[in-house]
Amino acid sequence: MTLLQAVVLGIVQGITEFFPISSSGHLVIFQSLFGLKEPQLAFDVFLHFGTLISIIVFFRKDIISLFGENRKTLLFIIIASVPTFIIGFFAKDAVEKFFGMPRIVGFMLCLTGVWLFAAYIYCKYSRKKERGLGVVNSIIVGIAQGIAVMPGISRSGATIATGMLSGLSKEEAFRFSFLLALPAVFGASVLKAHKITEGVMGEDAVLFLAGGMIAAITGFIAIKVLLRLIKADKFQLFGIYCVLAGILIIFR
Repeated sequence: MTLLQAVVLGIVQGITEFFPISSSGHLVIFQSLFGLKEPQLAFDVFLHFGTLISIIVFFRKDIISLFGENRKTLLFIIIASVPTFIIGFFAKDAVEKFFGMPRIVGFMLCLTGVWLFAAYIYCKYSRKKERGLGVVNSIIVGIAQGIAVMPGISRSGATIATGMLSGLSKEEAFRFSFLLALPAVFGASVLKAHKITEGVMGEDAVLFLAGGMIAAITGFIAIKVLLRLIKADKFQLFGIYCVLAGILIIFR
């Protein structure tokens, strides 16, 4: 991997981690285009760590409030993290092989697109009252996040869409999705910490650090843009993109 490729992958990670179009899926696609035959799992984890930093910076006030007046949300995050951890723990070995299979990624991108369309249509035409966070909704969103371990299924897309389908407002689904990402991404980073250490301490240190920093900066910008698009009721655009991208990958 060259420095330019590391920077490009950092930009791809920063944008696609938060836009509901699957970061893992796009990393697989770009690594394939770059001729990187083996899945760059350690590098991918380091990129995710970079985007974790951008979440912490963007949602710093919300994170602080979790230990004050907003402790109920912290409880819901813990509850939602349980099914995510269970699915991730038992599926991680089986899922890793799919990171080298672009066609599977294509199918999962199409699934993400349908998921996003369903949430958009439900919110636009449903007359049901919006519901706040609760134990049941937290578990459902946590399961959606666990399913998103599959490359091609967007974590943010799955959790935001599922939150909206569960009756949360668009803004609440958005906020809970990203707060829920904190333990999930941190946990994944800890599980693969030895691989990150090997990369940073080895000859690829510059590539890892460059990719991580670019992912953090790009990710912060992507979160701001995504929030504006959700407020402007443009969520369905990501669904269109995912379906088209998935079809192109499947039949390329």
